[in-house]
Amino acid sequence: MTGSGGATEADPAAGPAAEPVLVRVDLDRCIGSGMCALSAPGSLALGPEGQALAVAGYADGGAELTDGLAEAVEFCPVEALTLHSARGGHRIAPPD
Repeated sequence: MTGSGGATEADPAAGPAAEPVLVRVDLDRCIGSGMCALSAPGSLALGPEGQALAVAGYADGGAELTDGLAEAVEFCPVEALTLHSARGGHRIAPPD
């Protein structure tokens, strides 16, 4: 992400990306706050253990990056969520 307000391809706050994305959840970090499921209900849910779970194409195959999903990743209180390119596998957000 850029600090000057400019958008780059790797900036999830820039809006939907041209390439499909996958969401990965670090279950060792996830505390089940539920903020992600509230921000992006079509992309994330709370699983049976109360932790974040990527749904539909976001878990396998990739789907469109939405503003809600970008916010969910950005605002996860324990940084348990990461976005990756479904095509190349590289990490999109948050930055390393």
